[in-house]
Amino acid sequence: MSVALITLIVGLLVFTGRGTWQGNLTINAVLNCLLLTLGVGLAEELIFRGWLWEELTLIIGATGGMLGQAALFSLVHTRFNLGILPMLGLLTGLFLLGLVLALLRYRNHGSLWGSIGLHGGLVGAWFLVHQNLLTITPSAPMWLVGPGGSNANPLGGVVAILSLTAIAVYLLQHTERMQFYHPKNSAYN
Repeated sequence: MSVALITLIVGLLVFTGRGTWQGNLTINAVLNCLLLTLGVGLAEELIFRGWLWEELTLIIGATGGMLGQAALFSLVHTRFNLGILPMLGLLTGLFLLGLVLALLRYRNHGSLWGSIGLHGGLVGAWFLVHQNLLTITPSAPMWLVGPGGSNANPLGGVVAILSLTAIAVYLLQHTERMQFYHPKNSAYN
C-alpha cells in the first residue's frame, strides 16, 4: 500500500513535469531508508496503535479510542508554522493515516505488523524518493506534494487525502465486524 501511494504521487509529479527522476541511489541512502522504515514504523505504531489506543479504549471505548489516537497522532506530527489551510490539510491527512493504520490493526485481529509496514513504508519510501530519487521543482503544487515547501509532506495534499479516504472506506466496508467489547475492553476487539 505504501509503495502504491508513493508511486501515485511520484508518477503525477513526473507526468506533470514537476519532478525529475534522478535515480541517485547509494547504499547509505538504502540503509537510511531501511532504518527509518523499521525505526519509525515500529516505534510509532507501538506508541499510537499499541499503547495509546489501548489506554484510550479503557477510558472512552473502542471507537473513541480509535478516533482519539488518530487525532493525537495528527496533532503530534503536524507543523503549526504552515498557515491555516496548509496546516488543516496536513492535520486531515495525518488523521486519516492514523485511522487507516488503526483499521489495519483491527482488520489484522490486533497484530501491529500491517500498520508497522504501511507507516514505515510511507516514511522510508518518501525519504528515499524525496532525498535521492526525485528532484521536485519549487513550483510543484501543494495539492500534490502537500505543505512544507522543500520539506513537503505529501499527506497534506489532496492526492493523499483522497487516497487515504478511499482506503479507509474500503477497510470499513471489507473488514469483518468483530466484537467491539472484549472482557478486557481491548482496542481490537
